Amino acid sequence: MSARGRVEPVDPAPTRPFVLGVGVDVVDIPTFAEQLDQPGSTFALSFTGAERRECRRLAETSGNIGQHLAARWAAKEAFYKAWTLADAGDEIPGAQMDWSQIEVVKDRWGRPYIRLHEPLASIVTGALTARFGGADGAGRAVWQLSLSHDGPIAQAFVVGEWRV
Repeated sequence: MSARGRVEPVDPAPTRPFVLGVGVDVVDIPTFAEQLDQPGSTFALSFTGAERRECRRLAETSGNIGQHLAARWAAKEAFYKAWTLADAGDEIPGAQMDWSQIEVVKDRWGRPYIRLHEPLASIVTGALTARFGGADGAGRAVWQLSLSHDGPIAQAFVVGEWRV
């Protein structure tokens, strides 16, 4: 059992969509870029290869890979905040978590969204389904994402929605 106490399933299970949680994070781009460039830093491992490639591609136009990576880091933090507000699961990984398991990808129209990788995907899905999905497992989480960067600041906003 965690310090939060035991989390019990919702009874009856929800029959309509609802907001699980909201998360926002703001990152200072120059400070973030310094951390990435520190000798021996493993911070860059927080990003998938696809995320790093996409940021390099975007930097060909913007000239600033740091702003694109900073926005993705803000998205990972914002997702974590939204998920923890969902009040699902007896344990939330936190410091032990592999941040590269939270990936920012784009749909075919270029809109960003969150894709979770294993084992985090199973932890999140299992906890949310146990709490909100009912006995038959009906329902799923959708993580809406908005990214922005302006001047020295990158920002991400995540809304977790439970869809039945």
